[in-house]
Amino acid sequence: MADSFIFSLLHHRRHLPDLRIPHSRLVISGLIHDSLAASRLVQFVLRSGAAGGLPYALSIFNSLSRPDVFTWNAVIAGHAGLGSPDSAITLYFRMRDSHSPPNLYTFALLVKACHKSADCENSVKPAKKVHGQVMKTGVEDSLVVKNSLLSMYCQKKLFDDAWLLFARSRDLDLISWNILVSAFGKTGDLKTARFLFVNMPHRNLVSWSAMIDACVRVEAWAEALRLFGGLQDEGIRPDAVTLASVLKACAHSGALHQGRWIHLYIDRNRLCNRGSVILPTALVDMYCRCGCVEAAFEVFRRVSSKDVVLWNVMIGGLAMHGHGRRAVDLFALMKETAAAPNESTYIAVMCACTHAGMIDEGIEIFESMKADGVEPRREHYGCLADLMGRAGRVQKAEEVVLSMPMEPQAAQWGALMSACSMHNELDVGVRVGRRLIELEPHDAGRYVMLANMYADGGRWEEAMDVRREMEERAMKKETGCSLIE
Repeated sequence: MADSFIFSLLHHRRHLPDLRIPHSRLVISGLIHDSLAASRLVQFVLRSGAAGGLPYALSIFNSLSRPDVFTWNAVIAGHAGLGSPDSAITLYFRMRDSHSPPNLYTFALLVKACHKSADCENSVKPAKKVHGQVMKTGVEDSLVVKNSLLSMYCQKKLFDDAWLLFARSRDLDLISWNILVSAFGKTGDLKTARFLFVNMPHRNLVSWSAMIDACVRVEAWAEALRLFGGLQDEGIRPDAVTLASVLKACAHSGALHQGRWIHLYIDRNRLCNRGSVILPTALVDMYCRCGCVEAAFEVFRRVSSKDVVLWNVMIGGLAMHGHGRRAVDLFALMKETAAAPNESTYIAVMCACTHAGMIDEGIEIFESMKADGVEPRREHYGCLADLMGRAGRVQKAEEVVLSMPMEPQAAQWGALMSACSMHNELDVGVRVGRRLIELEPHDAGRYVMLANMYADGGRWEEAMDVRREMEERAMKKETGCSLIE
């Protein structure tokens, strides 16, 4: 009995004021009591996204004498989309007591409301309440509901609850396993993620990618590369996300040969021609970290639509290898394009100026930040102090640190201390060294640097005092190590 003309009006109206016209037609024609028509109107109001859409949809909903399950779900979906678990649960209890019992979709919406809530702490109680209702109504065995609950618990970092639900479930699918592998991997719990991965009945690309990502997050580069080999042995084709993670492992472990093989694979399969800059950025980073700056620049040059991250990685790569002038020129070119520099851009280009001894350029770039709409942070002041300190302007570098509008931290004082050590500025170095020990009393390196400064200045008694102070704190400076292919 639905009026097709009214439905056509609904389909052609997307703004809240326009939807009042078909609403009035539904009321006049009596079709407002038709569950399908009312549900359709409520859904269109909610989809409009206009301010006041949800209250208006609720006013329509509350005027209905016997809304059916579709209409109830439409209104609950509106609250779920806003991440309002308490409101969604209140509606659920009203629905449960009405003539329209909830269905599986209702519970999926309730879980979604808890999942989307930005207030993690205050959404825990509603989440537990939803799970209780799921168990009470006997729909916990539904894989859709179960996986929604697992995902919600992991998103809320309620890993004990997620593990309990997972452990007591008999029928799990690949999605269930992947949810947990990914969740534990993202928290850095590689041991649990590995246990789950090894015991999975079978694996797909998502499983392998989640496990590789877990290794990359905790810098287990060698294991990430071994897993990539296992993925290939299984005959699974990696996607862009997986390849980006593996390229990061190659970059940090110096696995240039494998990185080049992945580059060839990407080119053969035209994976860089799909609009995303994830892979070009990962390739540029890998080549720069492995010392192949020209190969990195060739990848960079071939990308037509560069985002700010790609620009930053290329500028940072040039800075890393002492190509200060090229980095500054690339920064100037970036400012001429649509990609606006951000905080990370300025850190990269100022580091380039520091390593190349381009003092005036570095100061000019720092002073241009505010004009470009970027507020200097501690890191930028640290770069400026480092720039001046390396050039021998230690007094000026100290002035920069002391004039910071925010409290200097160990990184800024450390840059100044390195400059003092480099240029034998004992008086400033002693002040800075003592300040660093106050900030980081358990860092042996701070004591060693101060003691060495005293020794270089012939003040052996003070040097021995600092060494004794370090020994009293039972500290030992760790030796460094590196990993390269």
